[in-house]
Amino acid sequence: MSPHPKTIAFLGTAALFLFLDQLSKFIVRAGLQPYKDEWVIVPNLLSIAHAKNTGAAFSAMDDWEYRYYVFFTLTGVAVVVLWQGYKQLRIDDRLQGAAMGFILSGALGNFIDRLLFRAVTDMIKVQWGWEPGKAWLRDLPPLHSHVWPIFNIADSCIFIGLGLFAISFIFEKDRPAEEAEAVKAPGSSTPSLE
Repeated sequence: MSPHPKTIAFLGTAALFLFLDQLSKFIVRAGLQPYKDEWVIVPNLLSIAHAKNTGAAFSAMDDWEYRYYVFFTLTGVAVVVLWQGYKQLRIDDRLQGAAMGFILSGALGNFIDRLLFRAVTDMIKVQWGWEPGKAWLRDLPPLHSHVWPIFNIADSCIFIGLGLFAISFIFEKDRPAEEAEAVKAPGSSTPSLE
C-alpha cells in the first residue's frame, strides 16, 4: 500500500530540509572560521558567514543558564503538536502536510545543533550595503543595522512552514464544507499510515 499524499508531503519535506540544514551547517563549520571568514554570493546583499547563536531568535536568552531546558522542552512540545496535527489532516492535504514538515525540519535542525554543540550554527547573511538606504537602515529601530541577523536553513523552514499554514487557511475558508468532509471521511476500509 502506498503512503497517503499527506504522509509523503510531511515526512518527505521534513527529511529533505533537515538533511539540507545539517549539510549546510557542516560545510560552514568545516570551511569558515566563526565571525571571520565570509563567502560573498551577491556583493553588498548576500553572503555566507559563520556565526554561533547560543540563544533563541535574535539571540534572546543568550546568557540565561536554564535556556537549554526551555529550548529542549519547547522542541519536544512542538514535535508532539506537529504529530497530532498531522494525524488530523485529510489524507490528501499536501499543503498542510508540507507546512508541518517544514516546521518539523526547522525545529529538529536547531535542536540537533543545541544538543551537539550548545549553539546553533547560522550562516545566511543578508544586508543592504549600498547608499542610499544603508545609513537610513542603521537609524531604523529595532535592528539599528543595515545587516539582518544571520540565520540558517532551519530558521527559514520554520518561516516557510508558517507561511504555508497561512496560505492553507486562506484556501480552506473557500473550500465547501461538504467537500472537506467527503475527503476527510472517504468511507474506505484502507488503513492509514498514522
